Amino acid sequence: MTTDEGRDRLAEQLVVLPVYELVDVLRRVLPNYTEDNCGIRTELVLAEVTDYEDEPGLEVELVAWPDRDYYNGGLGIGQGLWEHGHCAKCDAGVVSNAKRAYCPYCGSRCGLT
Repeated sequence: MTTDEGRDRLAEQLVVLPVYELVDVLRRVLPNYTEDNCGIRTELVLAEVTDYEDEPGLEVELVAWPDRDYYNGGLGIGQGLWEHGHCAKCDAGVVSNAKRAYCPYCGSRCGLT
C-alpha cells in the first residue's frame, strides 16, 4: 500500500473504530517500530495529550494496552481513555480504557484507577 488512496482507505477503516478497538489495532502495529542503536532505545507509542485551560504546559500520558488475559481475551471496558496511573517500572504516566493494562514502553503490568 504505497498510494494515497490505499492509505486513505485504511484511515477510513480506522476512524470508525471506538477508541478501545483502535488502541488494540495499534498495539499490534506500533511495537514493530522499536529501535535499539548505540545504547539508545526508541519505541513508537500512542500517547494522549491534555491541555488544561487554567494550567501551564501539557499533560502527556502513554496509552497502555489492556491486559487481554485479565479480561479473558477481551479489551476491557468499552469506554474512552478514562483510567489513569503510572508504570511502576519506568515511571511513565499511563492512560487506558482498562484498569488492568501493560505499559507500551517497558511492557510492565500497570494498575490504573
